[in-house]
Amino acid sequence: MHCLRQTTKAVVSALLCLELSISSTSCLALEKQAAPKKWPVVVRQTKINGFNSRLQNTVWWQIANRHQLDPYVLYAVALVESAKRNDPNHITPWPWAINKSGKAIIPASQQEARSILTKALAEGSRNIDVGLMQINFRWHGHRVDKPEHLLNPVTNLQIGALLLSEAIQSAPNNLVLGIGHYHSWQNVSAAVAYGRKVLAVADQIRAVL
Repeated sequence: MHCLRQTTKAVVSALLCLELSISSTSCLALEKQAAPKKWPVVVRQTKINGFNSRLQNTVWWQIANRHQLDPYVLYAVALVESAKRNDPNHITPWPWAINKSGKAIIPASQQEARSILTKALAEGSRNIDVGLMQINFRWHGHRVDKPEHLLNPVTNLQIGALLLSEAIQSAPNNLVLGIGHYHSWQNVSAAVAYGRKVLAVADQIRAVL
């Protein structure tokens, strides 16, 4: 899990960098670029919960809507989980992020990430977090047919959204704790700190769009 502190400018840069559009170019086409400047974006504005949004028709909005999630919260979780900083004003969730037994690894491509994941599993490691939403293989590897499928950004986001929805539903009267359960079910203090961090990032993004 990643500790994340950044400026409003950096958050906005991140949001615009990774607004994946289901109908546009696939994420996998970006493997040729180590640090893509901008992913396909649909900038049609709508209102979600009273706020103007640039997320409609992106995969973030569609998957969040399917699971009755705030798309800003879904994006914020991805940003907290898999942040890749390219420069002081450019940070983005990274679809090839790997965390092996607490050690964060930021591969430059899906191919590199797949090699790291395959090697780790061959060595017997199971405590591995994978992709945008840092899906833990030990607990959720059964949700895909092959481990490398967790490196598919849309698949990873779909699983992450399902888990986030379940986490939030586990604490129906406490959104902070519910979001925090995505990070920790046993440690309440850690869960609350995580939930507050995610909501702060989500509110920061929402405030400037």
